[in-house]
Amino acid sequence: MNRWTRGWLAGAVLLSQGCAQASDGSGAVLAPLETLHVGSQCGDLNRPAVIWIADAGEWRQRYAEITRLQMHPPPLPVVDFSREGVLLIAMGQQTTGGYGLSLVGKSATVHDEVLSVAVTWREPLPGYAQTQAMTNPCLLTKLSGGVFSRIRVIDQDGRIRLEGFR
Repeated sequence: MNRWTRGWLAGAVLLSQGCAQASDGSGAVLAPLETLHVGSQCGDLNRPAVIWIADAGEWRQRYAEITRLQMHPPPLPVVDFSREGVLLIAMGQQTTGGYGLSLVGKSATVHDEVLSVAVTWREPLPGYAQTQAMTNPCLLTKLSGGVFSRIRVIDQDGRIRLEGFR
């Protein structure tokens, strides 16, 4: 099968699944991302983790756990789980402030069934004063279900920070 035929077939599969994805020219498929929540106090997410949330029940439970420390938590963001899922990225418990996560760009890539999400992984610089409070930063992002079985979180320096499975 030639490259054009493979590309056409991949595109046909994505269109048949109702995904609004495009290619980046390298064979990787782009998956649009939408940030749903960013926080430095994300419940009891004490270990670094990347978790795919694929149903409404788990979404309600995870979101309630993540926002439970807020006096007035924001309402649960709407997710159409027939077409989308939520990716939870957690840094784990940190001993000071100065840690945080944010998306790099508006899309992730899917290549060879691996979803790669680029993030800015912020850590405090040595020698600078930080708040002396336990934190556990996290990021919640919505994206189309797509065809992937593994998840990789890559920082601004190209290092793989987290890996997980769908």
